[in-house]
Amino acid sequence: MQRQGGIVEADTELASPEAAMASGKRAGGLRGHPVWTLIVVGLGVAMVGLDATVVVIANPYIASSYHCSLGDLQWVANAYLLALAVLLIPMGKVGDRFGRRLVFLIGVVGFALTSLAIGKIGSIGGVIAFRAVLGVFGAMLMPSSLAILRGAFPRERLNLAVGIWGGAAAVSVAAGPVVAGLLVQHASWQWCFFINVPVGIVTFLLGLVLLAESRDWRQTRSFDYLGLGLVAGGLFCLVFGLVKADTWGWGDPKTLVFLAAGVVLLVVFGVVEAHTAVPLVPMRLFRDWRIAFGSMVVVTVFFALFGVLFYLTHSVAGSTVSSVRASRYLAAWSW
Repeated sequence: MQRQGGIVEADTELASPEAAMASGKRAGGLRGHPVWTLIVVGLGVAMVGLDATVVVIANPYIASSYHCSLGDLQWVANAYLLALAVLLIPMGKVGDRFGRRLVFLIGVVGFALTSLAIGKIGSIGGVIAFRAVLGVFGAMLMPSSLAILRGAFPRERLNLAVGIWGGAAAVSVAAGPVVAGLLVQHASWQWCFFINVPVGIVTFLLGLVLLAESRDWRQTRSFDYLGLGLVAGGLFCLVFGLVKADTWGWGDPKTLVFLAAGVVLLVVFGVVEAHTAVPLVPMRLFRDWRIAFGSMVVVTVFFALFGVLFYLTHSVAGSTVSSVRASRYLAAWSW
């Protein structure tokens, strides 16, 4: 507990999950319950993971509908991933300050509505723009869901909960091509995005009833705006440079400038965070070789995963028609 100006505040970072469960029982018995919390946040994370890979199968059909170029299709995938990567850490801190449940529910509603807009917009430019917006709401969902779990589970069961949370994300990523293949075969490519609407409605309604609010009271008194700008700018430059390297060329000065700027900004971010009282990312975590090595492995795996999936449905095909056939083959093979 912390006392400021005669007001006693509970630091939810230190509050016991048993206390949260007790308050949930007083409110009706279910709010804040660990199992129900895990189910709700698992649904939210599954939406984000599914959307990252369904587009691989949908892309050739989008190309056929809008007669767009391969570069346009790359941005259908990259706009989502770019916004998600840049805003993941900042949105996590926004949830810490204003409420994880609030940010999670806003992310769920925004994700569902934006998915509906992608299928209805009727132009490739609109699809790309809304895919970027979708990444913003995805960035609101992911870190808030994990923080909500931390407040709901006792320490001795938290590792199991996080493992299930990560499993839900992994399964949804793997299931994306299969689900998309079934949808484009029996409905249309738009349903690769429309499917998020019923899932979003269910997740939102369950979240209203079952999720308990939590926040980090330290963030209400101190917010690292400098770190926020550095990490957002660094990730944007780095990811944008990697995305455009295929178009500009790896040796092009513009590519090198973006990549170098990204590295410099992230290095400065690390230095600043090491001397900040309430950092966005505690740099001491990376002194543990298991965390540092694990982070590198995850980055490498997902970097390869999305590149290979895009290649299988586009580069191997050689044309839009054969690309559609390739996507059908990939979906059937995955199934």
